[in-house]
Amino acid sequence: MIKTLAGTSPIPDPGGNAFANKVSVVKNKEILNSEKLRNEFEFVNHKILDCMGDLYLSGYKIIGKLVCSQGGHKLTNDLLRNVFMDKNNYSILEINEKTLPHTLINKQNLKHIA
Repeated sequence: MIKTLAGTSPIPDPGGNAFANKVSVVKNKEILNSEKLRNEFEFVNHKILDCMGDLYLSGYKIIGKLVCSQGGHKLTNDLLRNVFMDKNNYSILEINEKTLPHTLINKQNLKHIA
């Protein structure tokens, strides 16, 4: 039985979605693709990038701290829904500069909502 962590389409799509960009695992934890893992944290790095991408799709640059264990797209989606459900959970700042001034980051004012 093969458990696929990511699709295994051998035909590239415009987003670079090809077998070479994926890692598939069989039941006994054997890596199928010939390149094996890029590094020992590849699965964790993938989860982190997935989470960052999901947060980016909110349409806002988010200043905050996220601690997560065994997260996934649904968990991040639920988090964003809970954050944006109540306007008391967040503040929107308009910044005309290309980078965020460090003076705006006051960790003491960050709210814990979970």
